[in-house]
Amino acid sequence: MPKVKDKMTFDVVSIGATKDVPGAAQLMLEGKRGALPVTEDGDLVGILTDRDIISQVAKGEGLDGKSVRDLMTEKLITIGPEQDLDEARQLMADHQLDRILVTYGDRLLGIISEADIRAYAGRDMREPPTSSTYTLPA
Repeated sequence: MPKVKDKMTFDVVSIGATKDVPGAAQLMLEGKRGALPVTEDGDLVGILTDRDIISQVAKGEGLDGKSVRDLMTEKLITIGPEQDLDEARQLMADHQLDRILVTYGDRLLGIISEADIRAYAGRDMREPPTSSTYTLPA
């Protein structure tokens, strides 16, 4: 069975927690990225997603004067590079996530998205498996 490391994206752009949200949004737009891992003094401290930004705007609150720290998600769900793709799929389904950061200890290695796995598995991951176990196609 393929591992997370086989399908993850290694080229991850991160952003500092003190950076402004409009700048982060521009970075996401230019790089066609839905999320940016957030770092502080070299440590991974959160993730800023397009959903975080949209939620802020939908509340009628502006982005001016907001730092990445103000909007980021601090509770991270991560996965290791040696774990099976099905474990990543299950974590995403359990936590209603579109992507998970791939870490080794405290070190950020990359990111794996629902689209990465769906492209491999050939199915929509938002649909629960029809049985208690799901085997990815060979």
